[in-house]
Amino acid sequence: MTRTAPRSATEERGAGLFATSFGLLVFLLLMFAAVQVLFNLYATSLVTSAGYDAAREVAGFRASDDRCAAVRDAEAAFVEQLGGYGDGGYARLEWRCTDPDTVTVRIIAQHPTILPTRLGGLVGLSEMDRTISVRVEDDR
Repeated sequence: MTRTAPRSATEERGAGLFATSFGLLVFLLLMFAAVQVLFNLYATSLVTSAGYDAAREVAGFRASDDRCAAVRDAEAAFVEQLGGYGDGGYARLEWRCTDPDTVTVRIIAQHPTILPTRLGGLVGLSEMDRTISVRVEDDR
């Protein structure tokens, strides 16, 4: 039985560098994904709330002509409520004033992402598309 001499410390220097670097990269990607999910949840709830407030404001008018005219004021309030997110053009509203009993608004938003573009698109965290309908109540 032959015995080999033990490796010297200089031969093993830097052996764990690749594994450590790869582990750190995976950890950072998971942290970025977690931050992106939290930002997406916050932005989605903020935009949905502002859109609901705008639809409720428009539904407060009795005549349908007044409702269609109030859309511009509601959109201005929507952008103001969102602050820099609204000023940046990340969210827009599409109104439907055809039904006299319901005000319907579609909210389309593009959330900014901190993830790489391809990864953010695959996960589906960058877009939001919601439709809100508010019934118009008449005093009887």
